[in-house]
Amino acid sequence: MATRKKTTGKARLRVRTSFDGFRLGEEIESTLDGPVAAWVDLGLMEVIEGGEDPVGPSSAEPDVQGDESE
Repeated sequence: MATRKKTTGKARLRVRTSFDGFRLGEEIESTLDGPVAAWVDLGLMEVIEGGEDPVGPSSAEPDVQGDESE
């Protein structure tokens, strides 16, 4: 079983999936602990500013150079 990185501090979060009164796209500010950290781990919310994302810093995935067959 993988261990989750400890999350700390206040962060701005964006709701990725509507649940429990939160709506898709809504942004909130909260401390990254308890249920909020679990929601981020489950992918229900994402860290968009501040705090420490449990899966690491958010960034776009790099383009993969590969065989581009026509």
